[in-house]
Parts: sequence; C-alpha cells; structure tokens
Amino acid sequence: MAGRTAVFLCATALAALPSTTAGASREDCEDAVEQYRSAVSDVMDALRAYSSCIASARGRDDCSTEFATLQSAHDDFENAVSERASECE
Repeated sequence: MAGRTAVFLCATALAALPSTTAGASREDCEDAVEQYRSAVSDVMDALRAYSSCIASARGRDDCSTEFATLQSAHDDFENAVSERASECE
C-alpha cells in the first residue's frame, strides 16, 4: 500500500509541473511536454510491474526483466526531462 501511495504522489507531483514556458517554440515545447508525459507514464507502468514482481517473486524470480524495463523507461525519462528543459525555457 505504501508503494502505491508513493507512486501516486510521484505521478501527481510530476503532472503538476508547468506545461510550457515562454522563450521556446511553442510547438517544440508542446512536443517535449508530450514526450515527458509519456515517459512519466512509462516509468510508472514499469515501476508497478517491477513492484508486482518483487512482491510475488518469493525468491524464485530475480525480476531482472522487469528491472531492465524500468531502467530503460528511466533512461527515456531522463532524456525527456532534458528535452523539456531545453525546449521549454
């Protein structure tokens, strides 16, 4: 239950960030914001899958596939954060 609460709070905080700022091409910024939102969703989905695997593994599964998916989603998230920062200055 605590894991779900943390995931929800994280998603809520990330979604509350401003969508656009002045100074960049509005279209490029909107694309970057959409990429960012998609990356957030992908991380949240991968985190849920990894958490579920950990909770049900009972020592028989190392959940490496789910963790690799989470790592990949996080890499995409890092790129999206960088892109959003540069396009929405």
